[in-house]
Amino acid sequence: MHTVRLLALTVTCLLALSCAGASIAADYPQEVPLWPEDSQVLQDGIRELANEKWALTRPTFLLYSPQVRSTRSAVLVFPGGGYKALAIGPNSTIGPNGSDVCRWLTDSGITCILVKYRVPNTGCNWNKEARRHDTPEVPMALQDAQRAISLVRFKAAEYSIDPDRIGVMGFSAGGNLAVLSSTAFHSRSYEPVDEVDQVSSRPDFAIPVYPGHMTMEHKNKTPRAIAAQELNTDIVISKDVPPTLLIHAKDDPVDPVHYSVVYERELRKAGVDVELIVYETGGHAFGVRKQGKDADRWTEDALRWLREGRIP
Repeated sequence: MHTVRLLALTVTCLLALSCAGASIAADYPQEVPLWPEDSQVLQDGIRELANEKWALTRPTFLLYSPQVRSTRSAVLVFPGGGYKALAIGPNSTIGPNGSDVCRWLTDSGITCILVKYRVPNTGCNWNKEARRHDTPEVPMALQDAQRAISLVRFKAAEYSIDPDRIGVMGFSAGGNLAVLSSTAFHSRSYEPVDEVDQVSSRPDFAIPVYPGHMTMEHKNKTPRAIAAQELNTDIVISKDVPPTLLIHAKDDPVDPVHYSVVYERELRKAGVDVELIVYETGGHAFGVRKQGKDADRWTEDALRWLREGRIP
């Protein structure tokens, strides 16, 4: 009898561990390389970044799938970090590896895809030695963003995603990358590699959150008062830019609110569906972390906007 009870207890424990393991596996993101290892784009980037300390040379995305009823929508998230690093460490306000922002999205039935694009100096960045803004000759971050959008759309059926409900969201420098990827889709920033690159890289909607590098200040134009009112020429506006929601705090000391104001103005001129929400308080880099400020409600406002026809 004792042996039977022991056997039953062992089976119960194994089943419990198996179930727990399944739950952990379901919550753990799948990591997907963006480029074939032998692709010219990847190998060129590895050589370009070879002498950079802590460089991220093999970009990937982390796929977080919803555990609740899926809307069959997806959001690619671009972290901030000034195009110097990716702000997804243990103290990140979007969570380690974007886990907090992705939990918010997946709890709403949206697949979250955290894009680990190449850094450093792979987009417009501040050169502290020269004390000026630099724009790289090869925009590796944009290459990765365009490839990621096409790859997700290419694998939409595999990921249980509607290929016409794929959006982008980014924070700070990642917000700039969300802007670039939602305006530069008419042409690729690299030579096509394979069948993935035959698929459109145009996102269906965009949510840049306190985006940086948005005005001609970042082309070192003077006087700054005039440059601050001119959109960065890296950003090419057209009527085909997807619906866009801009999120910014008025008291942002790093990426001033006029960055989003100027972009909204230019999108409106082109007839693009755009909304700008400015919060009185929130500062910079608030991510999805609650801090008792006005910007705390941005996630609710973003879901409201998404549900107005962008996702079911």
